[in-house]
Amino acid sequence: MTRVRSRRPPRTRRAVGSARGSLHPLSLRLELAREAERARVARELHDELGQVLTSLKLEFMWLVDEIKKGPPPPGVQTVNKLQSLIGLIEVSIQSVRRISTDLRPAVLDHLGLAEAIRWEATKFEARTGIRCRLETNLESDLSDRTRSIAVFRILQEALTNVVRHAHAGAVRIDLREQGKMLKLVVKDNGRGITRAEMSSMESIGLLGMQERAKLVEGRISITGSPGRGTTVTLEVPMVSRQGAGRRARSHA
Repeated sequence: MTRVRSRRPPRTRRAVGSARGSLHPLSLRLELAREAERARVARELHDELGQVLTSLKLEFMWLVDEIKKGPPPPGVQTVNKLQSLIGLIEVSIQSVRRISTDLRPAVLDHLGLAEAIRWEATKFEARTGIRCRLETNLESDLSDRTRSIAVFRILQEALTNVVRHAHAGAVRIDLREQGKMLKLVVKDNGRGITRAEMSSMESIGLLGMQERAKLVEGRISITGSPGRGTTVTLEVPMVSRQGAGRRARSHA
């Protein structure tokens, strides 16, 4: 049986092997980041909801024992227990809302991308004390939810990096519709990202943003200048090129 040899020249084979070798640690790091996020959500569910629900169970067990004792009207202690139960239920509701919002902000589905980003900017400023200004001319939304989610998550990651690394006092967000493209610019007035940080394989947040942009046919650039802040620029087609191609063929 004749063995078929690869026609690729040695240099090409080495280049392909090198590229595959560099992609493996990147994929591994991204998967580790996803697992870390899953672990964070699981930990919050266990620590917050688990403890509250356990307390609710104990409180209800106490009430059942009190009710079994007889028909006299409830005393002050019973009323206090009931009020405590109401408080625990309210804490549970707030925890569920916060965790579900972190997983998938409802405002993105109901009001669209521009309002979701406005909501995120307001929440970011209230939480961190960093001034956050949004300017937008966006009137129409992106063609599908996947694209909107990608843009929103990239914004969140950019703001997270501001808090963790930038030492900034203000952030400006520009959300623009330019022809058939959506352009998102997040600029802070912090210390400025360095070349080493931009090229580091340890920068999981930056790698994640680049990966999300590629998944929706977008492109992202990150620039920084010492003492003059960092700028994250994302450009995404308003309509998926694949979807547009399918629609064009269907009308042909």
